[in-house]
Amino acid sequence: MAVTLKMLSEQTGFSPATISRVLNNDPSMTVGEDTRRIIFDAAHRLGYSGSSGRRNQRTLTDTLFIGIAEMLSPAEQMTDPYFLYLKNFIEQTCYEHKLQTVPLRLVDGECQMLSASGVDGVIAIGYFTDKQIQSLCSISSNITFLDSSPNELLYDSVVPNFELGMKQALDYLRSLGHTRIGYLGPKRLLDETQRVVLEPRRRYYEHYMREAGLFEPNFVLETPLRDQALVENELSLRLRSLDSGSRPTALVAVNEETAIGTIHALRSLQLKIPEDVSVVSFNNTVMSSVVEPALTSISPHLDYMAATAVQLVRQRAATPTHQPERHFPQKVVIPPSLVVRSSTMPYEKSTD
Repeated sequence: MAVTLKMLSEQTGFSPATISRVLNNDPSMTVGEDTRRIIFDAAHRLGYSGSSGRRNQRTLTDTLFIGIAEMLSPAEQMTDPYFLYLKNFIEQTCYEHKLQTVPLRLVDGECQMLSASGVDGVIAIGYFTDKQIQSLCSISSNITFLDSSPNELLYDSVVPNFELGMKQALDYLRSLGHTRIGYLGPKRLLDETQRVVLEPRRRYYEHYMREAGLFEPNFVLETPLRDQALVENELSLRLRSLDSGSRPTALVAVNEETAIGTIHALRSLQLKIPEDVSVVSFNNTVMSSVVEPALTSISPHLDYMAATAVQLVRQRAATPTHQPERHFPQKVVIPPSLVVRSSTMPYEKSTD
């Protein structure tokens, strides 16, 4: 027996009209995330498939529907706002271009669309397993990956240039007179194919410093991406083990969470930023400008990354009113920029 809106209403307590508008992502319908989750979960659990579907009823004035798949859960995004900002910029760009976004959810290791409207393309934020990518392909063949590039022969992708970003950070610190430059971040992570690889920013750091004859293993600290407290504890222990004259005079952090943990550790040792130690971070979200001191940061231009992803997915969308502009995939590598703030200063002015 087909599951109806009335049955969903009895299960959730929401009216059939509300449920219909939520499942069809009515842009004029504003509901809380808890309400949306309850309705989506009930629809998935009961196997609701909708009616004949909005896709069959689209008119010549209908807009494009863009699905958004996210690697991180909402709770994980709160500890690492990088991906949250990417999603927000996608939604902002779609709103400006009158495109409708459709949330996709990870259920049992697969990406699923619980809306009856269907989508004209998908933007996948982050890294996804082969199984998850296959499930995305069942939703749409028009997929743009944002911040990863699992298969350049099949999918569009937008990625930051971490190598150039690390070079900018290290070149800048050396221009200030720093040579004892440390790094904080994970040694390994999963790449686009879920293989364990050396984290790119750390890989580029080590290559640069070895080429310059400046690499010092004691200045490299392996820390997780999203644990300020652990960064603070580990860095405090490491710095205590080094003589004041042999400590790094500058540190590069893999992201803002790590940079904030770094600041806490330095302060716990009565070290001043930037007088004693300069700090450079990656990502340059709003967090970089509101911490004290404000962080010198490598900006991957998250807004432009998101806008480019929307542009790519639009170019390959096919609807009754929109023909694809191209049929081959593109990979766009975004060059970052160095944003100088008050967490760095010349080494000559440091109290070493």
